[in-house]
Amino acid sequence: MTRVFSRMDSASRPASVYLRLRGVGLRRLSWLILAAGAVACSNGPTGFNGDRPAVRVVNAFPGPVDVLIDGAIVAASLSAGAISSVYAPYGAHTLMIRPAGSATTSASQTIVTASGALSTIAVVRSSSGSVATAVLDDTGSVVPAGATKVRVLHLAPNAGELQVYRTQPDYQMPVSWQFPFTYQAQPNSLSAPFYQSTVGSWEIHIWQTPVGASGWATAPVQIIIPLAGGEKKTVLILDKAGGGVRYELL
Repeated sequence: MTRVFSRMDSASRPASVYLRLRGVGLRRLSWLILAAGAVACSNGPTGFNGDRPAVRVVNAFPGPVDVLIDGAIVAASLSAGAISSVYAPYGAHTLMIRPAGSATTSASQTIVTASGALSTIAVVRSSSGSVATAVLDDTGSVVPAGATKVRVLHLAPNAGELQVYRTQPDYQMPVSWQFPFTYQAQPNSLSAPFYQSTVGSWEIHIWQTPVGASGWATAPVQIIIPLAGGEKKTVLILDKAGGGVRYELL
């Protein structure tokens, strides 16, 4: 059966936090209040308030996961393909991930939160099928003056191999992003590089079949990214609820 590919925004998910005040110190209480606020009002990549320290979690695992910071749940049952920005006090913390409902942490990652910074961590499927993490932060890709850069990350484990083609400001013939383009559990500068072009609009089309450039015109996902000099974007390809894929721009 052919999958339908389209963009779908992350949906907010309700959550509740129970606080027992007796015996809870001020520091612990303030952290729990921050965590409660994060769950209540900050789902999705656009939920980030630059004045508060946060980390963005992308669920690129085939199923829902629980997200914890320093042992406290900050996002429960984050669905496959969803993104949540969760707040944490300034400083170093341990981000812990486990399959939704499990009592055992499957993966952990040290994070450092700071004002105006938003680290992005992906929850991925390891080669053994277990939960793992990958840092998606772009720390070394400098965009020269008068240039633009784009990278595409395949983080949809349920989608299989995808056809991803692009045109860019200085080359208007559709060209394959990479082949084969399969799930990237640990993207890095070699396996998932930024491509560089001049100022203008990039166009990226994504489909499953047919294989090759013949699917360009009828691709169900078609993205246009206008960029000014010195700008760059990351395209995340994610699983979509009900099947197929969606995308987010970072």
